[in-house]
Amino acid sequence: MKGSQYNEREIVARIAKGDESAFAVFFRHHYQKIYEVGLMLTQTESVAEELVQDVFLKVWKQQEQLPAITDIPSWLFIIARNDAYKALRRSTRLKVVLETLEWPLPVSNETDEQIIYRNYHELVNKAVSQLPARQQMAWRLSREEGLKREEIASRMQIRPDTVKEHLTLAVKNIRQFLETQDALLIGAEVIFLWSIHSLN
Repeated sequence: MKGSQYNEREIVARIAKGDESAFAVFFRHHYQKIYEVGLMLTQTESVAEELVQDVFLKVWKQQEQLPAITDIPSWLFIIARNDAYKALRRSTRLKVVLETLEWPLPVSNETDEQIIYRNYHELVNKAVSQLPARQQMAWRLSREEGLKREEIASRMQIRPDTVKEHLTLAVKNIRQFLETQDALLIGAEVIFLWSIHSLN
């Protein structure tokens, strides 16, 4: 179930009721992103694979809470980031890996998660507000209203391919803005890269 057929809210509601088939769909949809974050942070394929399993186990255990989570991708990222950090703490490679990272991985606790989440959204909102009008409109219709490319094209009275161009440029401009704000220090750019997976 991909693209226009994947409805996160619907899938999450079904998971909350214990629907294992919906959970399988959710797993397939988010697996690659979690694996890539785990691999990026741990630099070890086997650890990244274990991380994926741990993250989805936690999701299943918290299934009843899922409908209340407004930003599933960012929430998953935080879980993956924290689990990766814990794995690194247990590894003799911790010092070497941390020396290669350009931003510190904070100790897992609720306050850190809230800070990262807030800073991420504040920076992205600031970046979006500086986009050219058409890019900004396409971005907001996609990310804030959840419209698909064809729906955005209809709303903006342009071709779907043009919508794709606007979104591609918006992503590029937002990334450049995050880089100028030292966003890596709070993990904002990583979350941003994670969050754009569903752009159509």
